[in-house]
Amino acid sequence: MSVDSQPYGYAATGLLVRPSWRLIPQIDRDPRLVAGAQGIRGRLLLWCTVALLAVLLSLVGIDFSAAGLAMMCAYAGKHRRVLILLATFLLLFRSGFLIDRAFLERLAIDEGVADRIHQPLLEATMLAVVFALFSCLLAMQGSGGIGLRRPTLSLLLVFLALVVATQATMMAGMPRVLLWSFLMAAQPYLWFLAYGLADAGKIRSPVWQRLSVFHPFWGSTLTPFGKGLSYLERFEAKTPEELAVTQLKGVKLAAWTLVLAIVKICFGELVHDHLQLPLFDDNLLQYLAGHPWPRFVGWASLVSFFVEDLLGMTVFGGIIVATARLAGFRLLRNTYRPLESTTLAEFWNRYYFYYKELLVDHFFYPTFVRCFRGHRRLRMFFATFAAACVGNLLFHFIRDIHFVGDMGLWRAVIGQQSHAFYTLVLAISVGLSQMRRAPQPASRGWLGSRLLPCLWVSTFFCLIHVFDAPLDREHSLWQRAEFLFYLLGVTP
Repeated sequence: MSVDSQPYGYAATGLLVRPSWRLIPQIDRDPRLVAGAQGIRGRLLLWCTVALLAVLLSLVGIDFSAAGLAMMCAYAGKHRRVLILLATFLLLFRSGFLIDRAFLERLAIDEGVADRIHQPLLEATMLAVVFALFSCLLAMQGSGGIGLRRPTLSLLLVFLALVVATQATMMAGMPRVLLWSFLMAAQPYLWFLAYGLADAGKIRSPVWQRLSVFHPFWGSTLTPFGKGLSYLERFEAKTPEELAVTQLKGVKLAAWTLVLAIVKICFGELVHDHLQLPLFDDNLLQYLAGHPWPRFVGWASLVSFFVEDLLGMTVFGGIIVATARLAGFRLLRNTYRPLESTTLAEFWNRYYFYYKELLVDHFFYPTFVRCFRGHRRLRMFFATFAAACVGNLLFHFIRDIHFVGDMGLWRAVIGQQSHAFYTLVLAISVGLSQMRRAPQPASRGWLGSRLLPCLWVSTFFCLIHVFDAPLDREHSLWQRAEFLFYLLGVTP
């Protein structure tokens, strides 16, 4: 958990890492291409290149269709903000505004009120209520009058209090369905609202502009890619030259994402189809059933799972950032060479940048500025723990809040035991890594200062993947620990 939000480009030695050759040319650094991309012919060529990449990416199962909307927004000039709002609304409408409709339908049936409600109308009403409420909160926070002093904490407490209220006996039937409908309409946008409220003192943009980047059209999960509007404005292209460079960077990243997507497919076919290596989850299930595969198969499946996870995360984030760059926002990459990390903190910084930033902004900094001011090392460790453990757990609990409706509050909480252990180990390890960070002596050489630390960091994250199961409510912490003991050859 680095206080510095810039994880890119520098190795632990402080020297810029520049490979001697590149598979994808540095088109954004060619003055002729940058100048050409500012003219009509250059823009037409850029359109054609993006269209070709969209076709090629679709062949490997990646939707790059939002790139067309991004190009339109980039060239809209003073109307860019309006087009971003319309593009975001269009794609949210196409995806049903990210509401878990299947869960709400099951809930209505279980509560015996399915025949008394019109599900689409209820969803539309709750969406209107949610965005009207969000607009009021953003307007009040930015007006300089009544506002929330700790907006993230207030949002989380209110949201979790409403979740607890759904479990009350008096809420049975229609009240429970209405409350869950409100929660499921608000949940996909909760962290966007947190950023919007935090931005209120930094910018004076209208409320509709801040709402336009609530799940922006270039893509996001519950984690905002691009954070809030103030962050986006910092990286927005202001001149034709900046726009050309940013879009060329987007093309370059999209091409690199295509290469990695092909590598991921080939790796999966080689490992699982030709070598017949089982998936990690299948390996775990086989062990729990009492018929474990040999240890080397277990290790191979764990390592392949780790590699596929890294490739999948890089491809997933790469296409989102590439689309944002085509729209004129020079965002940092989400995953950047995580296997080059020489410390645990550096790996976590490089693996899922925007999720790490969310935890830093809403948990690390608030804790860091308020707690243990007279103890520098303890202050850093405690703030890191608040983000990597407490914030991490809360984020995933809210992301998977439907488990409370399906299983009940207590079972949903207990079901997080394995993931809770994962976040605990992660927080302690990253916190200690932060505290003991120091320049490596040059005398250790490349093997001691680069290769061995990278192998140690990769091995650590590979092993704790055994417990990283936020969606698993069936297998206990002890069952996963037993499997790890088996792989290590240790008898518990």
